[in-house]
Amino acid sequence: MITISKDKTAPDFSYLQGDPQKRDDLPKAIPTPTGTIIETQIKAIEEDTNFKIEEYVIMPDHLHILWRVKRYLPKEFGYYVGLFKSRCTKNWRHILRYTTERPLFTPKFNDRIAYNKDMSERFRKYILDNPRRRRIRTLIPHLFQSAHRIRIGEMEFDIFGNFQLLRYPQIVPAIVSSRYTPEENTYFQRLWEETIRCGGVFISPFISHEEKVLRDRLLEANGSIIRIVADGIGPRYKPSGSEFDLCIEGRCLHIGAPRQSMHKDPLRRSYCLNLNKIARWITNHPQALMVLIQNKEP
Repeated sequence: MITISKDKTAPDFSYLQGDPQKRDDLPKAIPTPTGTIIETQIKAIEEDTNFKIEEYVIMPDHLHILWRVKRYLPKEFGYYVGLFKSRCTKNWRHILRYTTERPLFTPKFNDRIAYNKDMSERFRKYILDNPRRRRIRTLIPHLFQSAHRIRIGEMEFDIFGNFQLLRYPQIVPAIVSSRYTPEENTYFQRLWEETIRCGGVFISPFISHEEKVLRDRLLEANGSIIRIVADGIGPRYKPSGSEFDLCIEGRCLHIGAPRQSMHKDPLRRSYCLNLNKIARWITNHPQALMVLIQNKEP
């Protein structure tokens, strides 16, 4: 899944219309003249028989392409992404008669690799759901600025922040343990590094020093985090410090089991292990039906 962002001086690629609360008017992205040129070049990718485009969406300020590579390539994949970007910019300048030296896109691109059909399908659904998620944030901003309760499968949680991170196709538990076998430790180290490289999503209580280091490295790479909150989330809950700003930006979600009382239990090892279990459970249920139950503000 390739993500390419718009240069800040370039015109919007599309505009969004539709109401996420109406089934007969689902949100969709309508390409602008610039977006139409980009769409033509996306479809032209398949002229190279090495490639197949499984899905794409052209958002106002970025685009996602689920780009399948059928066989080994004579050049690095980044070469072909760069070629696509150059062709878009060249055609944009020519067709719309722009004389600017600025490109359409930012210099880099983000890629997330689907290693199996299940992950590929998650990416496809994530791409198709982009317009709806953006419209929700635009039309119903209060959903991201106060505490709520949600149901995932048969479990209920209280949340604050961007709950749509729970629909991200690749959520990775950032849980460091001395009990990992050498093989498990190698596996998780590679998984964490790949998540940081592509700016993905970590989920964890982020209690240990090592987990906090992983969190900070991911945030520096423009990734997002889901924090399992030890004490639960009260009606007027607000994250402290920089994570409040991250919640408003859409890069952070705080989630916890419903509080049974105002009493705070000491953070014992057994309780920390239970928080880790919640993180792993959520990781293993990305396709579970998520329902917003209520606003927790009194």
